[in-house]
Amino acid sequence: FKRSIYKKKQRKYRTTRRKEEKKVVADRVVLLVMSRGGRAFVASFRSRSHRLDGARRRRTTMERFLFSFPSSSSSSFSTRDAKKAFSSTTRMTETKEESFGKKKKTREFNSSIPAKVDVAIVGGGLVGVAFARALRMSAKTKHLSVAVLDGNPRAFSKREKKEEEDKQQQQENPYKPKARVSALTPESIDFLERECGGVWTQIEKTNLGNEFDAVQAWDAIGEGYVRFEAKEANRDRLGVVVENDATRNALCDGLIEEFEKGEEMEEEGQERKRRSLFLLPGTSVVGTETTESSPFRVVEYKSSTGNYANGDGEYEEEVKTISARLVVGADGPNGAMKRFAGVRSFGYDYNQKAVCGTVELDGPTKTAFQRFLKNGPIALLPIGNGKSKTSNNIDDSQFPIYANIVWSTTPKEAERITALSDDDFASEVNDAIHGGGEYNYQLRKQQVRDSKIINGGFAKSFSMFVAESFAKDLFSFAVDTLAKNKKMESKVREILQSTLKENEFESPPNIIATAKGSERGAFPLKLKIAGTRTHRRMLLIGDAAHVVHPLGGQGVNLGFKDVAAAIDAVENAISVGDDIGSENTLRNYKNARFLEMSAMVIGLDTLQKIFGPTLSSIAPFTQLRSIGMRAVNSIAPVRESITKFAADGGVLHKK
Repeated sequence: FKRSIYKKKQRKYRTTRRKEEKKVVADRVVLLVMSRGGRAFVASFRSRSHRLDGARRRRTTMERFLFSFPSSSSSSFSTRDAKKAFSSTTRMTETKEESFGKKKKTREFNSSIPAKVDVAIVGGGLVGVAFARALRMSAKTKHLSVAVLDGNPRAFSKREKKEEEDKQQQQENPYKPKARVSALTPESIDFLERECGGVWTQIEKTNLGNEFDAVQAWDAIGEGYVRFEAKEANRDRLGVVVENDATRNALCDGLIEEFEKGEEMEEEGQERKRRSLFLLPGTSVVGTETTESSPFRVVEYKSSTGNYANGDGEYEEEVKTISARLVVGADGPNGAMKRFAGVRSFGYDYNQKAVCGTVELDGPTKTAFQRFLKNGPIALLPIGNGKSKTSNNIDDSQFPIYANIVWSTTPKEAERITALSDDDFASEVNDAIHGGGEYNYQLRKQQVRDSKIINGGFAKSFSMFVAESFAKDLFSFAVDTLAKNKKMESKVREILQSTLKENEFESPPNIIATAKGSERGAFPLKLKIAGTRTHRRMLLIGDAAHVVHPLGGQGVNLGFKDVAAAIDAVENAISVGDDIGSENTLRNYKNARFLEMSAMVIGLDTLQKIFGPTLSSIAPFTQLRSIGMRAVNSIAPVRESITKFAADGGVLHKK
């Protein structure tokens, strides 16, 4: 009781003293600058303060006023004007912050860039903006102040500028497909629609995605194949291939709209509603620090100032700081947040590169194809044609049918393929998909057999014997044995008929040309996992936490799953009154994703090893690999389980 009375007296004393100091400082500063020699003092003060700015010192109230004071003498600037300028400079807003679990009143100057926020997101890519959008859409987290930092100066372009660019693009060129795409699973699509405020509906309107209801993979060296269909998982589709730019633009539209409304309110002087979203493009993180007892993590960043809308001129960089109760690292595998926070990553380079490009097909398809070559897989993914960007009155038949290529191969071969002309690139991809030219491994295999080159011949003969002769004899023996018992025979036949259902092979469409105006490039493939995904008021999501092989098309889906788990952890913390950056919140996020992420990473890495160039050069292994693919394609329950696992591998279900 005595302690509470003492604290009340302390708060009353501090409030009274603050008011008195403010009044005294205002009178003294105004008299100083309006007196004789005041101009010289202001000039001298400015020169000293500029030198001190090198230490990244924050300016005080007096400094802000003196920097806003006219540098040259003006007879019209009176004492009354000086007092008015000082009062507007020292205008303060009452903000409530949590410090050591207790609410404390502090004062903060009005500024377009806040000094403290609840959540700071470093990285404005797909996963980063998805996290920001989910925070703004959730009823439990929409009150949190959020800042998104991205190194691209044009990461959050104005809506009016985007519309002008789209109109100009419609006049010049209807549609230029992008090289980087993502295969979104049904659960990722539900996440974008449900948790991100109808983002998927916006993406569908662009017609920059194409759904597929089947996935077919086959071995170019052996004779095995496997086909997964959506109907086996009781779904209408297995996924949709969408351009990354289309997904990110749809996620950013809502954020940019809210940010622009906040700016308009500030310009009009409407301060009733406090701004809670800040988009900071052109920022690069240069440091971060916190302590165990601190309620904030400080992020130091360089912000390029200037008019980016014009796209010209040089920009000066100044170091600023922003404090957040929770910092989210979404800045990629080589991001600054991991580096400055001291979080190490482990993994290895696959010594491969993935060539990305867009080709034109001779017919439509709703199947995603993948052929395993000796140096790595090549994937053919159907994508949209961008019809809505031109005219909705034109028939679909007048638009070309596009597909995206993701070709994993050696770095030297990737450079050669990337440098090919458009015609040669289309021809090379068509041969790789259909097994023509140098990619006809079966022809080479037959030539080896005809010339009686015995290279692992015993192993080949034995594996083929196991696959063909022994299996047939064993099945005939089982049927003859069961024939003695007619009831058991009928049950066994019924089980076998329902279990052994093989999906038929679909021939992929022909590649007739490279898409006009399309991009082409190659990026290195590696496995990279962060040693820890949480660290003192910081959590990592997306590629900042894990980089996997694109073999299974699960990269961005794993990122969206991180976002769902992180949002769930933050909502739970708010529901129980806990700090959103506490160790309990970070632990809940880490535990929710550990087993699932580990299983996915190990599974994709194992597939890369099985179908990689090292084991593909071993003839007996390729035969056993083909037998395994045929077995999976023949056994319906196994095939259905894999289909459901892949389709449900997108995001975390919220109950």
